[in-house]
Amino acid sequence: MRLKQENNLISIKKGCTQFTFLDTGDLREIKNNEIMINQMIGDPVFGSLSNIYLRIHNGKKIRFYKLLGINSDSKFFYNNESVKWEGKLEGISYKIILTLVTENTWCYKISLDGNGEMVDVVYGQDISIADKGGVLANELYISQYIDHKVLEGKDGYVVCSRQNQRQSCGYPYLQLGTKDVKAVGYSTDATQFFGKSYKRTNREDALEHELSNENYQYELSYIALQTEKMTLDANRSFGFYGVFNNNYEKAVSEIEFDEDKQKAWKYTEAIVNEDFVLIEKVKKSKMIGEPITSNPFDEEELDRYFPDRILEEKAEGKLLSFFTNEHRHVVMQDKEILEERPSGHIITNTVDENNINTEMITSTNYMYGVFNSQLVVGNTSLNKMLSQTRGTLNIQKNSGQRIYIKLEGKYRILTLPAVYEIGQNYSKWYYKIDEDILIVTTYSAANNPDIILEVESEAKKSYHMIITNQLVMGEHEYQNDSLAEIDNDRVILRLDDSSLSSKVYHNLHYIMKLTGSEMEVEKDNIFYEDNKVRNGSFLTFKIKPTSSIKLTISGNLGKREDVIPDYVFEEEKNKFDEFYKRLTCGFELDMENKDNDDLTKINEIFWWYTHNAMVHYAVPHGLEQPGGAAWGTRDICQGPVEYFMATQHFDLIRNIIIEIFSHQFIENKEWPQWFMIDDYHMQQEDCHGDVVLWPLKVVGDYLRVTGDYDILNELIKYRNTDGSITGDEETLLEHVKHAVDTIKQRFMYNTTLISYAGGDWDDTLQPANEELKKKLVSSWTVALAYQVIQQLGEVLQPVDGIWSNELIGLAESMDKDFNNLLIKDKVVAGFAYFEEEDHMEYMLHPDDNKTGISYRLLPMTRSIISELVTKEQADTNMKLIDENLNCTDGVRLMNRPARYKGGVIEYFKRAEQASNVGREISLNYIHAHIRYIEAVAKLGLADEAWNAMMKINPILIDEKVPNAQIRQSNTYFSSSEGMFNDRYIYQDNFDMLRNGEIGVKGGWRIYSSGPGIYLNQLISHILGIRITSDSIIIDPVLSEELDGLVLNYNYKDIPIKWIYHIKGNAGKVTKVMIDGKEMYLKLINNNYRQGGISIDKNTFENILKQKGIVDIYVE
Repeated sequence: MRLKQENNLISIKKGCTQFTFLDTGDLREIKNNEIMINQMIGDPVFGSLSNIYLRIHNGKKIRFYKLLGINSDSKFFYNNESVKWEGKLEGISYKIILTLVTENTWCYKISLDGNGEMVDVVYGQDISIADKGGVLANELYISQYIDHKVLEGKDGYVVCSRQNQRQSCGYPYLQLGTKDVKAVGYSTDATQFFGKSYKRTNREDALEHELSNENYQYELSYIALQTEKMTLDANRSFGFYGVFNNNYEKAVSEIEFDEDKQKAWKYTEAIVNEDFVLIEKVKKSKMIGEPITSNPFDEEELDRYFPDRILEEKAEGKLLSFFTNEHRHVVMQDKEILEERPSGHIITNTVDENNINTEMITSTNYMYGVFNSQLVVGNTSLNKMLSQTRGTLNIQKNSGQRIYIKLEGKYRILTLPAVYEIGQNYSKWYYKIDEDILIVTTYSAANNPDIILEVESEAKKSYHMIITNQLVMGEHEYQNDSLAEIDNDRVILRLDDSSLSSKVYHNLHYIMKLTGSEMEVEKDNIFYEDNKVRNGSFLTFKIKPTSSIKLTISGNLGKREDVIPDYVFEEEKNKFDEFYKRLTCGFELDMENKDNDDLTKINEIFWWYTHNAMVHYAVPHGLEQPGGAAWGTRDICQGPVEYFMATQHFDLIRNIIIEIFSHQFIENKEWPQWFMIDDYHMQQEDCHGDVVLWPLKVVGDYLRVTGDYDILNELIKYRNTDGSITGDEETLLEHVKHAVDTIKQRFMYNTTLISYAGGDWDDTLQPANEELKKKLVSSWTVALAYQVIQQLGEVLQPVDGIWSNELIGLAESMDKDFNNLLIKDKVVAGFAYFEEEDHMEYMLHPDDNKTGISYRLLPMTRSIISELVTKEQADTNMKLIDENLNCTDGVRLMNRPARYKGGVIEYFKRAEQASNVGREISLNYIHAHIRYIEAVAKLGLADEAWNAMMKINPILIDEKVPNAQIRQSNTYFSSSEGMFNDRYIYQDNFDMLRNGEIGVKGGWRIYSSGPGIYLNQLISHILGIRITSDSIIIDPVLSEELDGLVLNYNYKDIPIKWIYHIKGNAGKVTKVMIDGKEMYLKLINNNYRQGGISIDKNTFENILKQKGIVDIYVE
């Protein structure tokens, strides 16, 4: 069976612009060359997000109807340059003609004829105005850079939208407005129009009342325009128009293109009487019913399934979520309706604790009835079997894998359950339907690249079912045909030979095996009365009546046998539990004879952040960031390496280092910003200015901890900038030396300050032009370089004493130049701008007269972490951070955002382009907050460190951050975002964040190095347990309130209880007892405080053979 793409399409085209429609009358796509103007590809079963609604007003009551597509009663017509819909409802006749007048203008002309009814019309259009490849990769990201400007003209509101990030044609622009009727209402994002309640009701919330008339710059750009009310006592003709410009370089400030609009409207007058071809009405099968939303659980049912609940989250007396003693997280339906980001989960196999595995399978699921999506083995971007979800509201219910059950003669799709349970390798949905509870479970096998879907009726009731699968078999849906071979209870899916994936992994295939019933394999034809195939990506399984089924999906890159075990859920779950206990070194915190909610929260988040960290490392992607598949050079060197360092997985780190260095460029000895580690050999051809430092840091850290100097003799090849492997091979030490040489080549004039190049850690501050790349210096990059060079100099002394001394000398010069040149008036500058050799200006500093930004967090924290500044300057840094950057939800990157001027850039690309107050633009990027914790711990500030840790723990976060909005409790959020609708409100009211006058919400989830870094800070710098090649370091930073704290944490698989006896807050370790024997202690170096000690590793290991107790006394 071949599933072929793009069936039954109708197009109208002028010049480079084309509107494509499905034969259902739904808009599929609007394109101008490579620019996709709409955002979501229309679907013949669920229709298009773009529609025109007729609203009939009867007093305060509103009834509304879609007028376009499969979900309307309209007839659909077309000719060479127009399409037409017409019909009649509630006695009102309507006709809509869409004409593409020129490649830049189009009009929807609407005629209504009624009997005195009071009506208005609402037009909704999803937009992206960006290159199609980028839109398909991540529509949320694309929306973050669309600037909406709402203006008023003679016909009311006009919405002008500009794509602020450069596309293949420049900066695309779209203007939407009305003609011959006044637009009195608008909204700009789908979350306003459809509402969070859509996940439960499947009804457009905004149509129940007036539109919000607020410009909400969020992640689902959707323009809605509401006309004034009109009485249909005569025929009424009016319409909506669109004007597109493929390169609008200036910021939007006024309504333009009026002449184009007038000409277009005049042109449409002649279209009314033209001939059209009628398309036979496509009707959904009468067997397809409305979506199912579960009834809620009552208290007895909740207690039956979840008797032991901890960390309960409640609002207005309702239980929203909780955890269990087995590290499960459970979400109630009421919480999902309150969350802007839907509850979701990513499952995968257990990670190989010694070697890098590129053959793991992963799947993403969501509470609202997505049981598997982005199911993929190997490369998470290019090898997909199932599609990713689009948007966050479950509007188009075609993505991924869905289930319909037959009730009262109709198949109904499962959406929101009563309860959603999440474990490390599984999700469960509990649907309360009539007298039954239907449980759907999706889980991953521990040791094989297999995903299993199970459906079971608690009442043993048999159901007819349909399982739908939107196939990708490559990178994105609708791009590739796919081949399905049906073999009894199995379906084998293979790549089409034309796909990119097949050229690299020719034998890549998936097997779907059903047990528990029989099935008929169909396409999407079963959803229509005419039984025609329309969606070439849809594979459906029509399952005969049964009370339970199991569908196993096996991913195979062509490197293993096609053997599918008969998995048992409880067995796979237990394997994961044992794996996590081992991976986390048995981590658990407790207090002797005391209850402490903070410790319970940390115990839970340790498991969940471990899960998040493994996703980031092994199957790179996230809930909002489906594209990944690569290691960011900077990222892999932080989160994964730091996590594995803290959990003593040194063999794996060794292999990671060798892999990283195998991607070093032969041409300039730097690294790509990101690279794939599988057979695709894809990578970015350049990088930010700090990237070269991170592999060097990892080598220094690894040598300090392990003393494994043999690694320096490993022979490693290089890469060309095109990703191909070279024949050149050198030792790791030679690789390191070459990288240091590239750093020296970037020194500014006669200093050791490093040029900014492509940017630094803050991706939003990428330089706007080549001059800034060459003449700007990032103080943070210099501080990091000092730390890296200093450490390499120290650890390489036994190997190459002469070069080691050179490195130490170089670090001393960096120290001098940093403190003499980058600190002015006791403030570390964010940047120094070398206009000429003898003329330097400070930026992101009180002397900055360019950006208006006075303080930058990163160089202040990194200069403490690296011990580059004096104790006095470190204290000043902390004082400045507290006075200018510290907010109720954490520390911010700068004391004010970069100036936003409609998306036109002056100094920094993304900081001045993003219209959305999210991710790094929010300025509370949690990764940076965690580095703040590291700096605070370096100074021994125990209360500050602990409080900062708890502020970013998502479990019951409102207990620590009163203005925090409801969010998923078991996932890492990459940012904390002020609830400002747009950049202008944000920059004018930024200080509201300082004291919590405005709410803050969680940003993108899971895909970050943050979880690994967070857990490393907890173990290594708060609890203070660190390992070096010859010693065990104990250096806790804990307040007296935690006296009696017990840490269960294994050392080399030996169970150890570390007990902290804390008197006072000086933080000095005065005594350590191991199994009652007092140890000889050696003070460790710290420029800022006396605190930690070290114990000889051999002595430590000789005492602790099987298990033991380490008593730590701190005064």
